[in-house]
Amino acid sequence: MSFFHDLKIAVRSLARVPSLWITVALTLALGIGANAAIFSVVRAVLLRPLANRDEDRLLYVRQSAPGLKATNTTFPCRRSRTLAQG
Repeated sequence: MSFFHDLKIAVRSLARVPSLWITVALTLALGIGANAAIFSVVRAVLLRPLANRDEDRLLYVRQSAPGLKATNTTFPCRRSRTLAQG
């Protein structure tokens, strides 16, 4: 019963000061909206599996440059197209 009494007092306090009520409502709306947006992005990017039809045909292309002490370096698209062709 104490919870409902506290809730009643909170609503009365917010009703007396309209600017506080607007601030509370906007803060809650922004927080809920940001939470929903971030969860949607995390779900779409991290939680769903990738949609690959032929997973057994996927390749991992790796290029290393021992002289530069670099591993897993990237290379331009022109070279990747020639690798795919030949």
